[in-house]
Amino acid sequence: MTTKKEIIEIIFKSIEAINQQNNTHLIKDVNTKLFGRESDLDSLGLVNLITSIEENIEELSGKYIPIADERAFSLESSPFKTVETLANYIEILLHE
Repeated sequence: MTTKKEIIEIIFKSIEAINQQNNTHLIKDVNTKLFGRESDLDSLGLVNLITSIEENIEELSGKYIPIADERAFSLESSPFKTVETLANYIEILLHE
């Protein structure tokens, strides 16, 4: 089973990849903003980050977890706000 710490490490690994690909400077911190005006990511950067996270989770767990689906977008509070909110959301998905 994947722990929250492992999920955060997966997100950080994906942040490193996106920083290199897009010449962005996202900080590897649980409070880093991933979505909205305070984020350094544009919409395409967020899509690339989510895709990278999905691939890394599948590699670690052997299970494909779609992160950006109808459920994520229908939540009252976006799971894409920060690294921590995304990690919390992924943890829920992995334990279903």
